Amino acid sequence: MNNIKDNCKNDRLVLFGTKGGPRIIKGGSWPTSQALVLNGNVYVIDAGLGVTRQFIEAGFTYDQLESVFITHHHSDHNLELGGLIYTSWTGAPAHKINIFGPSGLERLMTHFIESQSFDINIRILDEGLHDIRECFSCTEYTQGVVFEDDKLKVEALRVQHPPIDNCFALKFETSSTKIVFGADTTYFPPLAEFAKDADILVHEAMHLGAAHKICILLQETKPKLWAHFQASHTSCEDVGRLASAANCKTLVVNHFVPEIGFNVTADDFEKAIRTTFKGKLFIGRDLLSIPIVPN
Repeated sequence: MNNIKDNCKNDRLVLFGTKGGPRIIKGGSWPTSQALVLNGNVYVIDAGLGVTRQFIEAGFTYDQLESVFITHHHSDHNLELGGLIYTSWTGAPAHKINIFGPSGLERLMTHFIESQSFDINIRILDEGLHDIRECFSCTEYTQGVVFEDDKLKVEALRVQHPPIDNCFALKFETSSTKIVFGADTTYFPPLAEFAKDADILVHEAMHLGAAHKICILLQETKPKLWAHFQASHTSCEDVGRLASAANCKTLVVNHFVPEIGFNVTADDFEKAIRTTFKGKLFIGRDLLSIPIVPN
């Protein structure tokens, strides 16, 4: 594994968790989270269960955690946001973490901090820790520019992920690089224009045959699941169509529905995507690191 200095020196995309949904199984993947390393800065995108462990397993340290972007408030994308910030607070020198997310972000973090108030106060008193409330900021965003400085611009596009209204694709753009995260969405053609000529498009993928079989198995407990899948997620074939329309240099698929190993293989996903996309393709896996080559 590269050392920390190398991790921050070389631009890359690191996938922490690649399964769709909050449920985990023995030997399976973690839910959705990933990191971008750009110009020496580490940006975490989504914070599903396992993000803290995977952040460390990928070779990063808590003091490198500067910014977190949440695409929407499904639990497989935000369940461990509080835990990630909290563990950084206990494991690193005092530093500010900037958190960006749709409406509801401030309430989410406020309630998390309140739930841990006993431990927070004890650690401040007993260990001399600084107050965690001073260690992060929350910025709620909608469609448009989310963040911009002299090195990076982050833009959001509202995608279609019913019944959630505020779900956003995110575009990270520097002078030489464009990386787009599609978030969770049904097939949404405007995303192709948003991601036009991207160096990397990261997009969810649903294998229709395997997903339908899962819905049949879960009919008793989740009778509306197939309707949700059809309305809110993108088939492998449509992922390929969108990536082709976007003319992206590299397509990275993650947030697998159903997860790889659960009645479906990585080859099954690739075969379905290849019917509509002929470009460079990565079938995501946990802790996969992909170098970003500037234009």
